[in-house]
Parts: sequence; structure tokens; C-alpha cells
Amino acid sequence: MDKKVLFLMMAFLLFLTGCRDDDFVGGNNLTPVAFNIQVKYDPSVGNIAAANTNVTLKNLETGETVTGKTDANGELKLAQVLPGTYDVTANIALTSSEYYQIFGISTNQSEVNFNGSQQKISVNINVSSATIVLSNGRVGDFVVKQYYYAGSSNSVGALFRDQFVEIHNNSNQVLYADGLYVAILEGNTNNTVAAYTQANGQYDWSKSTGNSIGSAANTDYVYASSVFKIPGSGTDYPIQPGKSFVIAQTAINHKAPYTNNNGQNVSIQDPSLTVDLSGAEFETYLGDYLVANGGSVFGSDVQNPAVPDMKVVFWSNGNDWILNLVSRPAIVIFNGVSDAEINNYIKIPNPKDLAGKLFMRIPKNVIMDGVDTTNKTLTAPKDLPDNIDAGLAYIKNPAGEAFGDYTSQAVIRKTKNTVSGRVILQDTNNSSNDFVTIKANPKGYAQ
Repeated sequence: MDKKVLFLMMAFLLFLTGCRDDDFVGGNNLTPVAFNIQVKYDPSVGNIAAANTNVTLKNLETGETVTGKTDANGELKLAQVLPGTYDVTANIALTSSEYYQIFGISTNQSEVNFNGSQQKISVNINVSSATIVLSNGRVGDFVVKQYYYAGSSNSVGALFRDQFVEIHNNSNQVLYADGLYVAILEGNTNNTVAAYTQANGQYDWSKSTGNSIGSAANTDYVYASSVFKIPGSGTDYPIQPGKSFVIAQTAINHKAPYTNNNGQNVSIQDPSLTVDLSGAEFETYLGDYLVANGGSVFGSDVQNPAVPDMKVVFWSNGNDWILNLVSRPAIVIFNGVSDAEINNYIKIPNPKDLAGKLFMRIPKNVIMDGVDTTNKTLTAPKDLPDNIDAGLAYIKNPAGEAFGDYTSQAVIRKTKNTVSGRVILQDTNNSSNDFVTIKANPKGYAQ
């Protein structure tokens, strides 16, 4: 054998002998490493170490989780963690007295929830720590109760026509729905990190064409592809404490045959798969808006004259209020602004889409509640910051496996308790904890 070839073979064998198992990404014999997580409260309340905080690490490759609580210094020290990529979440619920003891601030809330998260943290021999910052969101008032984005069967059900959102008065006072905004957010549909994205793959909105607010574009705002507003003069639509109202895409009985705008009779072969939305409080009829702007009425966007139409504040494209199953959009509700104050639009900061559709920029501080959605494989980055929703919701079976689209399933907020007949829903600003899956059921409750 040629001496040169023999020398190269020996060198390669020596290289293999000297390699550790954990040098091979995805190997079956990865060596666990030590990993520390520091948890702190948001600087706005003092940047204080968060003791006794619940921390969960989820391995994105195996699905396995590691849990623990931080010590008095706000640290969770783990002696052995399998190298890999993890999502890390942290949460703590403080009583009003604990809140005062830590921050020296009084609160009229019986419980204050703090949440924090980081996605796709690398754990390996070279990365041994991470820091999670906890923030608390707005609690009470209106909350998103049920979000039915999956739709029903595309062959024997109602497809996407029966989608709806249900909003609940979680306070102990009468609230008025008049003027409440409902927005569907859109962001990057994949986690690919590029020159025009942030580290988690979400768009870097500071690089959008026409942006003039610098990095605040990412920290202080969210971006909507559609915004609707409940009509009314201020006191037209009272919602009693513990009660809810439904916003239907199309407010008809989807279990029954109907005639669409093209004059065609549409039958439903399996009514059990869909829902009756004829009693919805509001609907998102787009016909008048589209016609006024040079468009045409979509065949299945049928108007129910008995149900008030939502006001179209902003609409980017399409012929119906379809809760997009591909992009897994988040939903938010907000108030405290006028139409003119949110009259700011920017484009996706992607060189390929500079001529694409516009998005409405909404100040984060006016948002009452929001739900971030995804699928089990987390193919899209979060649309919402942690102080609005520190988690992600998706329709899943009891084993935690994701249901497919058009399966009649919805995510619904858990019931926390009932006081004198008033239903109080769980609201920790973390949809991973707050929501479960049920068959879509307007005005229903989690089992």
C-alpha cells in the first residue's frame, strides 16, 4: 500500500478515536452538560431576581421536558441536561401581599401573574446558561375565550365558513363591547433566520420600508393583516360579568343548507361537524366594504341582516375573514385608541415582498388580551411578546398530539372558578397553560 495513503488512513482513525459522542449532532450518546437559568423580573419593576419561579425546558427534538424552581437568587441550576435545542418558559403567580413585599407596590388584584420565555435556546458544552425576563400583562376586563380557527370538514362540513371568536367579560362589572377592536396578526410563517428577521425568525420590523421608529418597531408594536371594530355609541352592547359574545365569520346556521351569493344551494352532508352561528352577536361581513372599494362579494360571505356587522377598520387582501391555517395568526383585542391613531401601515421587511401587502401597526400597550397560535412542530415564530402571551396554543388531543386542520376543534380558555354564578376564566397571560382543546362550541366551556 502506498505510504501516503496509509498515513491518511491512520490519521483518520486517530481522529475518530479522539472524538467525543457529543461532537456528533443528533448522536444517540450525547453527554449531558450543566446548565443554569437566571430568572429576573422586568426592569420596569426593579430587575429583581425571581425566586421560587417555575421553569420548564422543552427539548424540541425529543419533546421531553425538564422542570424545576429557581432558588432565592432566581437561579435554576441543572446538573445534567441533554445537549439540544430547547424552548424555555418561566412563570410565577404572586398574591397581592407577595407582590407588595417584593416590589413595595400595592395592587387590587388578588393574584398577579408573571411570565417569560425564550425559544430555541442551544444547550451544549459551549453554552451553559440563559436569562429569562418575567413580565406581567393586563388582567381582567375582556379576554379571548374561544378561538375556532381550524374549521370543519372540507368535504362534508362547512370548511372555513364556520370560524368564530368568542370574547368573555372576565371582570365583576358590566362592560360594553362597543368600540372594541379585534385584530388578526400576521408574521413570518417559518423560523428561518435571515438578514430581515430577528433571532427567533420573526420579521425585523425595524427594517420595513418607511419605518421611522427604529428598534421600537419590534418591542412596542404588533402587526395586523385585518382589524375589525364592534359598532355602537358606547352603551349599546352591555356584556354582563361572566358572560361572553361571539363574532362569527358568517352568522348563519352552518348545520343547515343555505343559498350563497352566487345563487347556488349549498348542502351540509354532516351537520354534526359544524356549528350554528345564527345567534352570534356580531359577524364580519365584507360585502359592502369590498363593493365600495371596487371588489366583489365572495360567494359564501352571506350576510345575516339580523346580526350587526363589524366595522372594517383595516383589510389587506382576500374576500372573507379567513383565520389562516397556514400562517397560524395570533389574535388580539384592544381599545383606548381611535381609528386615526392606528392609521399606520408598513410592509413586510423581506426583499422579496417589498411590493407586497400592508400591515397595520398597533401599539402593544393598548392590547387587552391576545392568543398566539402555532402547531405542534412550531413552524412559525411567536407573533406576541411575553407580557401579552408567553405561550402558544394549538388544537391537540389528550395525548398532546396536534389535530389536523378542518377537524371541528377549537382552543378554549380554562374555567378558573365560579363565584355566585359568575364564571371566571383562567388568565395567566400564558396560552400554553390557559387553553385546552374542545369540539367547537359557541358559548360552551372547557370540560
